[in-house]
Amino acid sequence: MQGLAAALLGVAAAPLLPEQASALPASKGQAADVGSYLPKAGVDDFVTFTATKDMTPAIRAGTIDVSKDPYHFSLPPTWKQGKVANIQSGNFCQPRCDEPWTEVVYEDAGEGKLTLMVAPLRRLGVNRPTPIDKVGSPESILSSIGPFITGTGLDEEDVVDKKTREVDGRTYYIFETYAPAGTNPPHAVTAVTAKGENAYLFIAAATDRQWSKSEKKLKKITETFRA
Repeated sequence: MQGLAAALLGVAAAPLLPEQASALPASKGQAADVGSYLPKAGVDDFVTFTATKDMTPAIRAGTIDVSKDPYHFSLPPTWKQGKVANIQSGNFCQPRCDEPWTEVVYEDAGEGKLTLMVAPLRRLGVNRPTPIDKVGSPESILSSIGPFITGTGLDEEDVVDKKTREVDGRTYYIFETYAPAGTNPPHAVTAVTAKGENAYLFIAAATDRQWSKSEKKLKKITETFRA
């Protein structure tokens, strides 16, 4: 468990997709609002991001199979896709990375940041495809992933809420935390699940100021995540 925590602490944002790069303003080289190229989600004014073939090193290597049921989530149209360092994307170690990597990141300066991280289940002590509720209880999983959320550690008093949801036959643990002593934004809503041989950690994080504006929005974003 400690190896997983240490590896995820430095994970950052994900690269732009080739098809999205053309949407960047040529004069400034900045990412375009996702609403300019992602389809409408049918949830408020959200749009939907869906992983596609060749999108990330893990997908290209076959570590993540998106051919039948790709991971996806919905987000506000004004958000932008972030970038990730090559070493954080897992590009150098696919298809058998021993440590976790970042798939994608989206962010909005006024509302918060979304990070999807993936880790091989063997880093959680499981050597075969296993549902998250069989990997561990919500409490045990949270004790392992706490450093990924906060950047340091997670104390019991930092846990605001936790619940379990089952969607389309897959179990998701949902955690709301507030950890002002951490190095990452203090507010976070996190969805954790397992699919195939991987664990998926979807984090919506915000500063106090961002949270006061977008708490409900970040919670709704997290609820749309499907592995």
